[in-house]
Amino acid sequence: MTGSGPRDESTRVAQHLKAGDVERVAGDTDDLGTYFVTQKSKPPYAKLVIVGGPGAGNARPVYPGTNSIGRETSNRVPLDFGDDTISRKQHAVIVIDDRDGSMQILDGGKVNPVVVNGTVVTGKAPIHIGDTIEIGTTTVLIEAL
Repeated sequence: MTGSGPRDESTRVAQHLKAGDVERVAGDTDDLGTYFVTQKSKPPYAKLVIVGGPGAGNARPVYPGTNSIGRETSNRVPLDFGDDTISRKQHAVIVIDDRDGSMQILDGGKVNPVVVNGTVVTGKAPIHIGDTIEIGTTTVLIEAL
């Protein structure tokens, strides 16, 4: 925008999206990280089966691309079964490359660590089908579909 007058940030367009493609959450309009893609255009690649902690026996799909994990339903993979030791937003992130099927998990930098097969994740780590992940007091198993 040119000119010397003040800018009205509330009318600024961040990007073109169709209705229903994103969910707006509180944050600065300059930070596109405040938009979460909610439309799941590709089928799930795997699932997280809860094997320990609140919600045991339930499962959540994980999709190709970026999968944020946390208690709030705004996460692509909500673990909303009552484990208050899981952060509300982005406790961890699973990234799946749909070209080769490789998977990584990234620690979201929260108070409670992310543990894969008994090893604390610092930064990011590769994960595979059959691995167990501890997030808070919840343990999940990565299973193929």
